[in-house]
Amino acid sequence: MAVKKLIGSDGSLWAGQYGPALVAAEILEANRSYKIVAIDDTASVFPAGSAVGYLFDSGPLGAQELAADDSCMLFDGKELCDVQSWSLDFTKAEVDVTSLCSQNKEYRASKYDDITGGLEGIMTSGITDLEDSMLNQFVTIVHQEDETTYTISPKEGIEIFVQLFTDTTEESGETTGYYFSPVVLTGFSASAGGDDAQTFSTPFRIAPSDVGLCYYVISNT
Repeated sequence: MAVKKLIGSDGSLWAGQYGPALVAAEILEANRSYKIVAIDDTASVFPAGSAVGYLFDSGPLGAQELAADDSCMLFDGKELCDVQSWSLDFTKAEVDVTSLCSQNKEYRASKYDDITGGLEGIMTSGITDLEDSMLNQFVTIVHQEDETTYTISPKEGIEIFVQLFTDTTEESGETTGYYFSPVVLTGFSASAGGDDAQTFSTPFRIAPSDVGLCYYVISNT
């Protein structure tokens, strides 16, 4: 595996939902991410060592056919081209376990992870103001295309899945890497002033899931 020091522009951010479950004989698309729902015991398309709940990335050739007892769901994500940066913070609470016999203050780390993050970007017409956008999680968006077309997108407030790429390379011998998890957006802030770009930021928390937040490393062949 090649060693590569990453910069921000190596990455990207996608957000979306899972599609319906795919079953036997259905064909997987090339270069897509699928959540494994069931694995055929004898002739699975999923590689040895894979497990239910995790993602499987189909190869560049695609056309992989699900076996009789295989099942999976496509991650139907859209790249968020209005986002400039993202962050993840991993912490554990400190529990004070000091007793009367202790010589100093004593602490133990909680067994529970507290994982939060944030996104920052530029307000972009045709992206930030679309249905199912992060803004739409908090604000109803109304589109009037012309005198005859009027669309109301009520605020969603739903759980979304994010794919935070640290490296999007597809070069042979290198790896693609990303964090993946459902998240709950906990706020949305927008600002504008003078000649500066109009910006937004939104904090989020990692939501409960089958396997929790994972970091995937995909070798490019």
